[in-house]
Amino acid sequence: MSLPMRLIAFCIGMLVFVSPVVAIDVDTYLMLGVDKSEAGDYRGALIEFNKAIDIDPNNATAFQYRGVAKARYGDFEGSILDYSKSIMLNSNNVESYSSRGIAKARTGNIAGAILDFDVAIELNPADGEVYFNHGMAMEMSHDVQRACLDWTKADQLGSVQAITFLRKYCQ
Repeated sequence: MSLPMRLIAFCIGMLVFVSPVVAIDVDTYLMLGVDKSEAGDYRGALIEFNKAIDIDPNNATAFQYRGVAKARYGDFEGSILDYSKSIMLNSNNVESYSSRGIAKARTGNIAGAILDFDVAIELNPADGEVYFNHGMAMEMSHDVQRACLDWTKADQLGSVQAITFLRKYCQ
């Protein structure tokens, strides 16, 4: 057998023994990112979410998850941008409005936070956590009466956090 033929035979033989590269899809990167985020590896999570966004730049969930990781990493301005992109891609995403409201409150934009919580409540009036967060923003804006109404509604909807604030501010 000539040298070129032996080289071709060797290459073909190697293909049999080398496992094929498995293509990773968006959902896999999202799952990897969530796992890393839950483990406290926010930088690693951001890398995985970036990979998902590189594959599908119109994936609202990927931007939502990356926004959460950025917020946990302390980058509230960056998280607001990602939540806004998620909302642009899916205007019915209650979680993105709520998360963006929290991030806006953390940056001092209380009026913007209240507006986001208003939209989240409109989209899902049965979400006690959104009422709780709306109440927090109302308290931050010094409207304790409205905060108490929100926390009462949050408590009725099952928010366990609301009870503490009702006892503290609304007696």
